[in-house]
Amino acid sequence: MALELIILLSLLAATVVLVVVIWFFGEAVSKNGPMSEMALQKEQDLDEGYIGVPTDVEQYLGRHGKALTVLRPAGKIEVGGAILDAVSVHDFIEAGEAVVVTKYENTQLYVMRAGNR
Repeated sequence: MALELIILLSLLAATVVLVVVIWFFGEAVSKNGPMSEMALQKEQDLDEGYIGVPTDVEQYLGRHGKALTVLRPAGKIEVGGAILDAVSVHDFIEAGEAVVVTKYENTQLYVMRAGNR
């Protein structure tokens, strides 16, 4: 019984010490803490030159264009004056062939030959 009580009290003391250490470390790396340089404190805004994941290419879904390079399966396409990276869905597409954007997934455009839907 005494041994079990000692083990229980030891575990309780270790838990309290661990909570205090975690709290102290959290305070130390906060914005005003002594180790604040260890934590990211700045927001990465687009207007300051940081680049996020582009979502503007979703507007090309369903639009027609042409292959600027051979797509085997990846290459460059032109849609509405914009040059974009794309992946062919089914087979290789030669440069100059008409394409249609069929899918947008994980910031990637997928195309097929126009008329193959």
